[in-house]
Amino acid sequence: MFKISMSKYPLALLLSAGLLLTGCGGGEEAAGPDKPLRVFYASALDPGDIADVMGLEKVPTKVGTLTDDSAVIAGLLRGSVDVGNVDMQAVFEAAGQGIPIKVIYVSKVTPEFVMVSRPEIDSLKDLGGKRVGYHAKGSQTEVFVQQLIKEKAPEVYDDVNFVGLEESPRRAQALVGNKLDATSLEPIDFAQLQKEGEFNLLGSWKDLPGESQDAIGNVWITTEEIYEKNESRLSDLVVALQAGYDDFYADEQKWLSIGEAELPDIDHSLMPDVYAAYKQIGLYPVKGQSPLTEEIFENSEQFYREYGGSWEEPIGKDVVAFDLVDAAVEGSDGGN
Repeated sequence: MFKISMSKYPLALLLSAGLLLTGCGGGEEAAGPDKPLRVFYASALDPGDIADVMGLEKVPTKVGTLTDDSAVIAGLLRGSVDVGNVDMQAVFEAAGQGIPIKVIYVSKVTPEFVMVSRPEIDSLKDLGGKRVGYHAKGSQTEVFVQQLIKEKAPEVYDDVNFVGLEESPRRAQALVGNKLDATSLEPIDFAQLQKEGEFNLLGSWKDLPGESQDAIGNVWITTEEIYEKNESRLSDLVVALQAGYDDFYADEQKWLSIGEAELPDIDHSLMPDVYAAYKQIGLYPVKGQSPLTEEIFENSEQFYREYGGSWEEPIGKDVVAFDLVDAAVEGSDGGN
């Protein structure tokens, strides 16, 4: 059984409704020195978040989930969230609309999606006239499938029928039911498909050409105000997060055990394959290597702006708290 999580809604929808800048009420008192940081995800926890949990357990935090990136950003602005986990392009969308957002570290160095096809389709060149699924307009999944085909099989690109279908499990179901011929999926859904038949792996984000393959996947964010008032605590947080990523790379069994505790409803026989996929693509920041330099930031911003971004002018690098990025890189001890 595939698990279906909450859908994502465009940031512009909340902006047009005035929700982000006016607040929705019901906010809690901001975290103080004696309170845990309130850390929120943009959807239900999934296997890609377990490495985060390995780090978050090392510092005082209160972890929660919301329905989408926009809800996380809204919570930050109304004071009910201290730190959020969102897609990188959501940062650029928000900053492009004047929202005082601050990136404090990287969660996923690269988007985790893979392109999977039905058994009768052996390559990207077979996708002419076929139905290729993605999550939603402007999403990383749309960017991924379109750019992979455009760059690797340009001769068929104009003949592909791109289909928006929210959530990876639903797209996997559509692939099984012959409603899609190929689609972007999360690794756990591909692992599930491999139990059901001979579905083909056509590529991952790392198969995109040049600098596009280095575009950042997910990041940890706060607001400029929270950053200024809680820099020391946020430094402790990002150091702990990197220690959690170090633990992921070093201890598969620990990752599997925490995943079993945090995600009781999934098929845990799939998790070793998911772990192998995450490790192979280097999903998380690696100890001693900065996951977000000025050059990486500029390349990511340009990539997302050119491929689906709604902002027109380049986003300045001051949206990143590079001092915290440096603290995480220099301060992790591997969880020991």
